Amino acid sequence: MTEKTINKLTLAQQQLETAIGLFVSRRDRISAISLAGAADGILHGLVLKAGKIPFADYAMGVRDTLSGQIPARAKFAKHINDQLNINDLKHMDEGEPPEITFDPDTSALGAILKAIANHHQLAPEHPAFIKAMLQWAWRFYDGEKIVEDTPYVKPAGEKLMQRYVDRPDEIKKMESRFAKRDQDVTKNGEK
Repeated sequence: MTEKTINKLTLAQQQLETAIGLFVSRRDRISAISLAGAADGILHGLVLKAGKIPFADYAMGVRDTLSGQIPARAKFAKHINDQLNINDLKHMDEGEPPEITFDPDTSALGAILKAIANHHQLAPEHPAFIKAMLQWAWRFYDGEKIVEDTPYVKPAGEKLMQRYVDRPDEIKKMESRFAKRDQDVTKNGEK
């Protein structure tokens, strides 16, 4: 067997592509969570290394803007993974029950979208597999629930886009600050 040297971004993209394939085919959404979570772990680190803002920091900014509370970075990133059940599928801690109750569809979608958000920080032009996932989301995800089992009338994404348009002004201002920071980092080559 011959060893290979693989770029970490390429590795994460392969994991994410497989997760998306498992998700959209409905073959195995539980494994999609684990693969997307693993890909996101790499992507999060690469985003930080590039001096850009990872999804968890954006979510922390939203929480701070809406509630005035800034949790610790590592604790908040773990909280997001806990909400998506990524950690439950990777670990069995002492004292935990031998089963979990969760919605694999929603957790898989969240884990994949989180990884896509971090991937976008590194590669703004989406590869075909991410475009396919975003197309699936436009058709079947309204921002609250997956509607792939209901008759298709119009894109569910229209409802999600309206929620985005109606987001609070405080969030829009926070996004502007993050965008300016990204522009400054890009312009100055800072990390």
